[in-house]
Amino acid sequence: HRSGLVDRPPKQGKMRAAKVTAAGVALVACAFDTVSAFHVPGKAPMALASSRSVRSCKAAGPTMKVMTVNGKKLSKFEAMRFKAGRPMSDAVDNVNKEMKESQALAGFDYADFESSIAKFDSSFQVGDIVVGQVVQYEQSGALVDIGGKSSAFLAPPEASMQRVDDLEDFMMIGDHREFQIIGGEDENGQVKLSIRRLEFARAWERVRQIQAEDCTVNAEIMSINRGGALVNFEGLRGFLPGSHAPQGLTEDHVGNIVPLKFLEVDQAKNRLVVSNRRAMVEAKLTNLEPGQLVEGVVRSIKPYGAFVDIGGITGLLHISQISHDHITDVSKVLSEGMEISAMILTQDKEKGRFSLSTKTLEAEPGDMLRDPAGVKANAAATVARYHERLQAEQQARDQAASELVAGLDLNALSTEELVA
Repeated sequence: HRSGLVDRPPKQGKMRAAKVTAAGVALVACAFDTVSAFHVPGKAPMALASSRSVRSCKAAGPTMKVMTVNGKKLSKFEAMRFKAGRPMSDAVDNVNKEMKESQALAGFDYADFESSIAKFDSSFQVGDIVVGQVVQYEQSGALVDIGGKSSAFLAPPEASMQRVDDLEDFMMIGDHREFQIIGGEDENGQVKLSIRRLEFARAWERVRQIQAEDCTVNAEIMSINRGGALVNFEGLRGFLPGSHAPQGLTEDHVGNIVPLKFLEVDQAKNRLVVSNRRAMVEAKLTNLEPGQLVEGVVRSIKPYGAFVDIGGITGLLHISQISHDHITDVSKVLSEGMEISAMILTQDKEKGRFSLSTKTLEAEPGDMLRDPAGVKANAAATVARYHERLQAEQQARDQAASELVAGLDLNALSTEELVA
């Protein structure tokens, strides 16, 4: 204690001595490792590292090896070029000569390497459609192997036409999908991909096909605005004008699925206009047949007749079909807003047109001029008698044809007479 030293337990002293010994061994090993730095066979090895480099060497860390060729210390990039067999423009001739000799012994040089890589090198253009495999998730997106120099990148907003919050819930590692290239290669050879734009283009193609075939589709009403409503069909937003929307359109219709027809399809202008009224008209026309009794309201008067609204679809009641009596002025018999009963005469489903008749409902010629309300009240009974009369007339024609055939002596007729 007087000397200022503190006695330590024997065990602790041994531990300290062991630590000192281990550190010394590690330091010596570090020095010898430096001496064994890479050198070309047959050439003198590098000189022993200086004391300064020894002091900076950590026993637990990796050793730094320096490549020398013919006594010339190579930089990091020169060493990489030498290993790859790439000629060095600023190197001495004997360095490049030795490198070429090494390549000859290996039977494979840098030119062979470049030609081999070129066989698998794929060039991609923006707009190309490729098939790729999802290989990795990243915080900002996903990496996809499309056979390029490096993995392509897919950002979450480009994963679908619908909103995608988490790519891991949308696609799995190993999934094979079709992608469209939307960004060219960057400095690392990586391209940007999109599924959304591919779906977008295919949705427009499908809409054009549906319009060409004049098919009816079902779509959801997303929102209501002053001009009508917005609908969603396969990720595309369409406009439903108020004049073509369901009657009494309100906010209560949001979320409803309605039948629609396409009125206008223009991908260049991103314009999609639809109609519920046309879809409903076609559905009603499908259920209408000639000879059927319908109820309607007169919408407009013309010199040649009247247009009648039959549950959202319009039919023409020609002036010649109003009454058996001659009529010169339609407005003297019918008026706008007048409710009438009429019979369907003809129908053109392709054009959505049909013609009507009220004179077939007259019990007596001229009833539409004298008592149109009475004609409407007795319309059902008149139509029933009308169909009974038509059926009786058809049966009479069939009976007459059968009797005519039965009265013929077929055996007495020649072949030419039978053919005639």
